[in-house]
Amino acid sequence: MDVSQLTAEDHASAEHAQQRLASLSGAAPTLFRQMKSWQDFVTGVEEGFDTTWLWEYHNDLGCRDWLHDAGPLLTPALRTLCQTVIDECDARYRAATWPAMPQEPGPSRWTVQGRWWHDRFPLLIDHDEDIELPASWSPTPKRLP
Repeated sequence: MDVSQLTAEDHASAEHAQQRLASLSGAAPTLFRQMKSWQDFVTGVEEGFDTTWLWEYHNDLGCRDWLHDAGPLLTPALRTLCQTVIDECDARYRAATWPAMPQEPGPSRWTVQGRWWHDRFPLLIDHDEDIELPASWSPTPKRLP
């Protein structure tokens, strides 16, 4: 991402998003921190998600939720710049995951909210046998050797 082209207005919109979204979550991560968090999470999923942290999986997707919520608050130029990186990460995430099996009829609340990333699970896992995988993770992901 070439931030050297950003204007004062672009920076102000990122700061506005940070402040506005902080009031919803109580935390104030920056736009670029959330972009990095999404990139790092996707890399971890590609390399094999460690199921020791299974209970954190949906919490870890919070950085992508934040980016989704921040998009409309950004200037068009900054949104376009960020969307290029987000789209690349989204494509990598889709390639490293599989659609989760619906647990109820109809679309999930995540799909209805446009947050499709919550309705997917990793194809490759580093699995602790003592940890039960969610029923929606079917077929069972491949385990790292």
